[in-house]
Amino acid sequence: MKKIVVIGAGISGLTAGIYARKQGFDVAIYEKNAVPGGECTGWDRKGYHIDNCIHWMMGCSGTSSLNRIWRTVGAIDDTTKLVPLGSMYRSELGGEHITLWKDIERTRKELLKLSPEDAGEINDLINMCKLAMKVEIPADKPPELMKPLDLTKLALTSRAAIKLFQHYNGMDTGDLMEKFRHPLIRCMLSDFCTKDSTASSFALAYGNFIAGDGGLPRGGSRAMALRMAETFTGLGGALYCGCPVRKIVTGEGRASGVLLEDGTTVGADYIVPACDLNFTYQTLLGTQYLDPVMKEFYEKREAYPVYGMFQAAYAVEMETNAIETEIMMEAPYMEDAPWMADRITVKSYAYEPSFAPEGRQIVQVLFPMQEAGYDFWKTLSQRPEVYREAKFALAVRLMKKIERRFPIYENKLRLLDCWTPVTYERWCNAYKGYNQAYMPTKQSRKESPSPYVEGLDNIVLAGQWLSPPGGLPSAAIVGKFAVQRILHKENRKITI
Repeated sequence: MKKIVVIGAGISGLTAGIYARKQGFDVAIYEKNAVPGGECTGWDRKGYHIDNCIHWMMGCSGTSSLNRIWRTVGAIDDTTKLVPLGSMYRSELGGEHITLWKDIERTRKELLKLSPEDAGEINDLINMCKLAMKVEIPADKPPELMKPLDLTKLALTSRAAIKLFQHYNGMDTGDLMEKFRHPLIRCMLSDFCTKDSTASSFALAYGNFIAGDGGLPRGGSRAMALRMAETFTGLGGALYCGCPVRKIVTGEGRASGVLLEDGTTVGADYIVPACDLNFTYQTLLGTQYLDPVMKEFYEKREAYPVYGMFQAAYAVEMETNAIETEIMMEAPYMEDAPWMADRITVKSYAYEPSFAPEGRQIVQVLFPMQEAGYDFWKTLSQRPEVYREAKFALAVRLMKKIERRFPIYENKLRLLDCWTPVTYERWCNAYKGYNQAYMPTKQSRKESPSPYVEGLDNIVLAGQWLSPPGGLPSAAIVGKFAVQRILHKENRKITI
């Protein structure tokens, strides 16, 4: 058996490892942290569990190619229960609110009642979301390995996507927002998609939600990652946690293996870096191997924005769930710096009783920020005491915002933990502490970073950065594609 070394046991790395084992490869995954999962993780504090990733996940149901991936890797199966979600989220502004219901016609009625003067644009937006229900993420084969028949089939199944992209051609979410007069509708759009994201992003996300393809697996993010790790080891794969890779060993146009942090060298026929792409090029390989998209990424930062977030988790010392759905709400007077937002996201995890002691629940808040927020927190982190005090102070301010919005929680919230972009950098080597890839914009290249490393034929990249803006589906699909690309190099059948 030829040996594949996978760097990183996140969703992409575990997916690559599972598919590689199923194709008969000898596979070892090396993970820097003590547990697998990467960004898809959670941790325990004071008897509570803090979930860090899944709000809802595409491909949880139906017969799509993405659903087949999730089932193959053990993320979900026939016994996996999904949390019933009646709405995607609710946006609030100035005492008014709008909810994105699973029943899209209910959403249409609420929007029309809210802003009759926007009727034409509202109906157009809702119709595009309904069109997006038919859009399926291609996940059968890597695009460059598709044959004419594959491309014909893809064209037939992509008609809805083509029509949607043509409708919003040349527009970003900021342009879409300008079409509406009502400020709350503009907020609703930018609450989920950044202003510089492509205008089709909102319709694609909400369309997937109302189609019923998305879901929220019971047990949360860490439980799903552990199921995938169990699938991998059950197939005979070797998973080494707490074992960071220092370098990829190269020479004579190939990679011969990896150098571990403890000085051990592990040989391999193929290497799949499934970690942050910046870390791969800056640390594991070297910038001399950068492909054109990544070169431009570093040179034109405004065209490839990344973001950050401050998050905090609170124990709620009562059973009543006053939040019900995920809420995006205004947070005036929080913007102490230009990189801070004036909106926050609040979510209750009361739907998952295992996350809290009986009669209690856990509430989390997400405070979004611009890329410059990373520099602020990174500078503070050089002085640990100051960094901790700043985190605590911001978490308390956010807690007071929640208590004012939900008076029933006053004096019932207790801070469990808070984390910054520096946390993601430490945990997953995330570029500037962003837990996804860069955001494609009108100024960025249409193509994504290459999965191949020029001059090193036996390295195939994986990870969400190859399919920006990233996320769990992107990570899983690219993990599968990495194995298909290796099969192609081995002159083997790539349909798996």
